[in-house]
Amino acid sequence: MFTVMFAIGRLPGWIAQWKEMRVNKEPIGRPRQVYVGSPLRDFVPVEKR
Repeated sequence: MFTVMFAIGRLPGWIAQWKEMRVNKEPIGRPRQVYVGSPLRDFVPVEKR
């Protein structure tokens, strides 16, 4: 019964996420992750940090 109770509590969130993805025309699954951080940087030894 734990598995059933676990799923029932999360079902509204899962359905809301599914509906949002359908509206945005996104495929069901993990959203695409694009790195937007700093570009490649040179290595600095510990002694010089």
